[in-house]
Amino acid sequence: MRNVEKKITLNGSWEYLADSEGQLTYEQVKENIELKKTKKIRVPVNWELAGLHNFSGTVWFIKSFKSNQPGDINILEFKGVDYFADVWLNGSFVGSHEGYFQSFYLNVTSALKKGENLLVVKVTSPIEEPGTVWPYRKKLVKGIFNHHDCRPGAWDYKDGQDQNTGGIWNDVVIHSVNNVFINHPRISAKIVKESNCAEVNVFLDFYRKSGDSRDERIEITVFPQKGKKIKFVKDILLRGYRGEINFTLEINNPELWWCWDLGESHLYRMSIESENFNVQDITFGIREVQLINNNEFFLNGKRLFLRGTNVIPTQFLSELNIQKIQEQVGLIKEANINIIRMHAHVNRSEYYDECDSQGILVWQDFALQWTYDESMEFTANAVSQIRDMVKLHYNHPSIVFWCCHNEPGNQKETLDPLLYEAVKGADNSRIIRMASNYEEHPYDGWYWGNKEHFVARPMGPLVTEFGAQALPELKSLKKIIPHKELENPAGQSWAYHDFQYEQTFSVAEVDRGKNVKEFINNSQEYQSDLLKTAIDFYRRGKNKDITGIFQFMFIDCWPSITWSIVDYFGVKKKGYYAVQKAFQPLYISVNIRQKKCFAGHKLNIDYWIINDYHKSYESCGLIISLRDEIIYDIPVEFISGDSITFFYWGNNNVRLPEKIKTGRYRLDFKLKKDEDILSSNSYEIEIVKKI
Repeated sequence: MRNVEKKITLNGSWEYLADSEGQLTYEQVKENIELKKTKKIRVPVNWELAGLHNFSGTVWFIKSFKSNQPGDINILEFKGVDYFADVWLNGSFVGSHEGYFQSFYLNVTSALKKGENLLVVKVTSPIEEPGTVWPYRKKLVKGIFNHHDCRPGAWDYKDGQDQNTGGIWNDVVIHSVNNVFINHPRISAKIVKESNCAEVNVFLDFYRKSGDSRDERIEITVFPQKGKKIKFVKDILLRGYRGEINFTLEINNPELWWCWDLGESHLYRMSIESENFNVQDITFGIREVQLINNNEFFLNGKRLFLRGTNVIPTQFLSELNIQKIQEQVGLIKEANINIIRMHAHVNRSEYYDECDSQGILVWQDFALQWTYDESMEFTANAVSQIRDMVKLHYNHPSIVFWCCHNEPGNQKETLDPLLYEAVKGADNSRIIRMASNYEEHPYDGWYWGNKEHFVARPMGPLVTEFGAQALPELKSLKKIIPHKELENPAGQSWAYHDFQYEQTFSVAEVDRGKNVKEFINNSQEYQSDLLKTAIDFYRRGKNKDITGIFQFMFIDCWPSITWSIVDYFGVKKKGYYAVQKAFQPLYISVNIRQKKCFAGHKLNIDYWIINDYHKSYESCGLIISLRDEIIYDIPVEFISGDSITFFYWGNNNVRLPEKIKTGRYRLDFKLKKDEDILSSNSYEIEIVKKI
């Protein structure tokens, strides 16, 4: 009889007991259940979203359920619990776990019974002692979820751990099978150019009801996105109650996975069947990545300039549904971004699925933000959890970088080398970065200096953060800041919602204007101008000294005022359009040397045509117009693929009209092929009176 898997999904209505001091025992919880002193809660959820506001400590989750037919093997799977979990089933302690992002599995074969069952889960998500532990010697591997300047309270000592993310935030499932249970299927592929094939390595973890050794014949079916399915037969050896199966396949003429601006994002599905187990619909992609001397990134042998952003999709993972994920990734792609940096945390699998599907590359950070405890116990825990991250998201072709730590300071020399080696031992098919540290985060124009500093293209070749804050639109701001504080950016609510007063007014020197509406406009104009300036200078370093850039950051993870270019409510700031334009794969970057001009003036213009596509263009023209009137048409005979072409036109025939009033005007640049506009850009100039 073939192995048949049955599932019991335990999502839905649960009961809970709040235990802030963590002093209740399992027996006391049972008494409270019998006395009906529990309350109702829907799982999955981060408990902050369920009304346990600013709660830290322990919550006991209780679920009664029926099992009609337990299998020979019964595995309880939690797809996400934040942060410590202790689990009892029908009075038997069945296991524990630490970490927020991992799926974990508990063998409950001896505890699960036919009929009524009682599952009790003790979930503990504490705050860390301010001053002694938090923020510099943290012990919880939670990254931005318990320490960041874009979270509730920023990193204020009193409020910086508010709105705790604890809870059972993802699905809970019981798997019942006859003989063998398979979990964590992992697939890697190596392209063999000489024979035009791909070597596909498959790894499967298993639980068995028997520990004997036996041969097993398995049937593997691979389904390309296009074309006919491919069948394989393999003989494997099963040994022990738990272990790993691995085998290799060869796929001829493989369909490669590309990011959206280089090609199609081909995905494969794999199903595996045998007499004793089956695994359906494992999704994977075939692609290879390289970073040569930190200067050139290659995807499947093609060089690519990385046009990136940092992403924290939400502060509360339970609220991130498929619709929100699709909308976010759609906005990212619409902004001409080809890579995201999942900033200092590990997200839910569905987000990476969408990046796989839409062809968005991912730089994946581990969940470490700033500095941590120096003990061997913490190091061992972090090493174990970073291996979990790699194992959990191993199959996603979109993930091309693993990064061990964000802004670690001196721990780049102590903790991070051990994390690096752990990742390298688990996966050598991707690029591994020890850290994204301060020396590649040029916040010119926000924490120091001004936007003109970007002319030097600081902190390359991989720039993993840069940017400036901007206020959201007024309608959004009113949902964030109480009405009585709306006109007072020095108020407590502004700081709690991450607004940086000193940087806004002392470094960036944003004009407050006459009211909050003018302040919003000035703030968004500043961010937009800084991003456009920085990206222009960095993109001019393509194929020279800049490999890629990651704007900080894309969207607010909670109702706040941050560096985002899309606010929490999904409203785009002016900075979004600046990034979208400056990240065009075929891009016209322009430098107008005169800050002020007068009527009839000849302009000194430098321009760069930057082509990130791997296709060439012939017989084009660069049209320059003012007020929709063409003032110059420059022939561009040839643009090669993956190139940057610089033109200096000096005091040429780009002449302003003789009859034009003083004031500010937009100068438009369009790269055209016949009637098709291939790329466009615009820059402001000011017309003044002749002296």
